Amino acid sequence: MAKRIKLAVLVEKKNSLRNDIANQINLFGAQKIIQCATPNLARRPVILSNKPGLLVIGNSSKLEDALSLISFCRTRLASWTILVLDHLNSDESAAQAIYAGADDVLHVPFSNSEFEARLMQRLKQTASPSTEDSSTIKMPFTHANLTQTELEIMNILMAQKGKIVTRNQLSRHLENKDWAYGDRKYDVHITSIRKKLRENLGEQYTVKSVRSVGYFVQEVCIEDTV
Repeated sequence: MAKRIKLAVLVEKKNSLRNDIANQINLFGAQKIIQCATPNLARRPVILSNKPGLLVIGNSSKLEDALSLISFCRTRLASWTILVLDHLNSDESAAQAIYAGADDVLHVPFSNSEFEARLMQRLKQTASPSTEDSSTIKMPFTHANLTQTELEIMNILMAQKGKIVTRNQLSRHLENKDWAYGDRKYDVHITSIRKKLRENLGEQYTVKSVRSVGYFVQEVCIEDTV
């Protein structure tokens, strides 16, 4: 059985498609739907509730903002269902959405029946009750004594595990603004994270710096240490 949608955030530039999708979401009994034309307008405190929620977002606006909002929701609301309406229709655009945290990608144009089937399946997959909430994605770092900001930085780095995450990407994800050259707050956060990971989790996770570029996470598999 699919979970009930208490809050849906719909971000789509094309009015006709946005209205069509809103009607589809209504069929699933959504209690509230917030409609926005651009990703920036959707970044509001109401989506930080832990209610079962849905984000449907198109990438026809600025792609970086769309990916930032996807990551913003995924790192804070692990139990939300996230669907991307892919106007770019490329393997790369779909992969970027999945890496950012999307559950599914629909290539535009698509039929109402395809959207309904995809949404139904994704809601079923995330319908299991119990402890699935925004803390789920924070494992295994909940015992590392990280601050909330440090925890969110680790979630972002782990979502891109093995790939470099720039300071500007962190700033876009966490503060919805570009990083200012010379601002060293992320260097300070990374230094603190390294210390806490080493003290609480040993050498299993290491945050590496790439000079003038950004950071990435290196994980040591248990098998490799035997």
